[in-house]
Amino acid sequence: MTKIFIKPIRLKFFKYVSIFFLLVSIHSIAQQGNYRFNNFGNRSILLSGNVTGSVSDLGLVYYNPSYITDVENVGFSLNAKGYQLIFLKFKDALNEDSNLSNTSFRGTAVMAGGIFNLFGTRFAYSYFTKANNNINLNYGSYYLNDAILAVFPDAVKHNAKIGLQSNLKDDWTGITWGKKINDNFSFGFSAFASFYTNSGLSNVNHTIQSSDNEVAYYQNIIGFKQKSYGIFIKIGANYHFPKFDLGLNINLPYIDVYDEGSYSYSEVISGVAPEYNLFVDNNFKDLSAKRKDPLGISLGAGIPIKKSKLHLNIDYVSSLNQYSRIDVPDIDTGDDTLTPVNFNEERKIVINFGVGTEVFINENFKAYAGFSTDFYALVNSTNIFDLASDGSKDIKVGDDFYHLSLGVNWTLKWANLIGGITYTNGSSKFLSPYTINFEGIDINNDINSSLTYTRWQFVVGIDVPILSKKVKEFTNKKKDSNKKE
Repeated sequence: MTKIFIKPIRLKFFKYVSIFFLLVSIHSIAQQGNYRFNNFGNRSILLSGNVTGSVSDLGLVYYNPSYITDVENVGFSLNAKGYQLIFLKFKDALNEDSNLSNTSFRGTAVMAGGIFNLFGTRFAYSYFTKANNNINLNYGSYYLNDAILAVFPDAVKHNAKIGLQSNLKDDWTGITWGKKINDNFSFGFSAFASFYTNSGLSNVNHTIQSSDNEVAYYQNIIGFKQKSYGIFIKIGANYHFPKFDLGLNINLPYIDVYDEGSYSYSEVISGVAPEYNLFVDNNFKDLSAKRKDPLGISLGAGIPIKKSKLHLNIDYVSSLNQYSRIDVPDIDTGDDTLTPVNFNEERKIVINFGVGTEVFINENFKAYAGFSTDFYALVNSTNIFDLASDGSKDIKVGDDFYHLSLGVNWTLKWANLIGGITYTNGSSKFLSPYTINFEGIDINNDINSSLTYTRWQFVVGIDVPILSKKVKEFTNKKKDSNKKE
């Protein structure tokens, strides 16, 4: 098998690794790069989160804590999320005939908590999963194309296998407090402890057999993991005007308390010739890491229309200058010099808007609908490994999502039942990044690839004012007992 192949084929593999890990990273961090990816609270979900100036359920702890002074006591509330169906598709990923797709059906994040009176004021406790995304993609194919044959002119068989895994979870636990300043104005804040874990793994294998039955093998494995524990603080206020309500919510930047990162890179080339065979293995633990989340300001209005209501919302989120999420040392890739690893993140200013409608049907039924934009904030999207990019192609991939929601609220004597459906869609196109120009071999790949994400959520939730009812019954019994004495 020709010996000239080693350097260019490694470049090509590096570019495959770079683009595929970039793709899977995009959707593992989509819930971070898109600020309105998930919504919380029973009615808030059905209004697509457009409730900064009108929240009326447990979602107030997230959207505007000042409304804790206005809502009824909720002894226990279970967030209206049930199951979600997710379609993820990479079209023309390696070549014009290779597609990766993944369909998953699983339970969604659950928000639980309650609102209660204590010391003459209002408090709330809450727990929810801010982000939860797990992706497992596998692709295998036998193919020979002009790009492969240009490097391996005597190749008769090529087997490519790629596996991608990504796991992201961010759990929030918090306490909320609010106070009514006067009949029209209220103030409140929420403090959340965040437990964040993000990890990814890419495994690429290529096996090529020549006409004289020689076999060349390539394997490249890249992995990372980041943990971060910190605090999010939200400050909210609302004012009741004669014909509408106006709400303001400020999300302070993330307060980083503890971070930890790890990174691994291994590469094997075998079966060519002793002078070209390669085995490198890099494994770094306890790396310095950092997590940042910018300042955000939301303004919303609730406008009554007879017994129905219109909900309007606009969000502003500030930018972040480029910083290193994980400080990875230069690694050994088998070259004469060490190779730097860029694990950077940078965010631009984002302005989102949305509208929701609450339609009164009768005393027991209300219908809800909502729409919101969810624009992508990341400029540098944590490209885990940006080797061999010649810089002449724009390979940044990110999705602007659009959210739709529809549902009903059925009021019973003992509880409120909520059910509905939400739809999320986003897609992006990019130019495949790899180009090879080495010792007379010139391969210029101009494949237009695309990435599409679609999610259907089937939601069901319940508000059961058990605790507040029991407390009231106990208080009444105590009063009756004192009167008898």
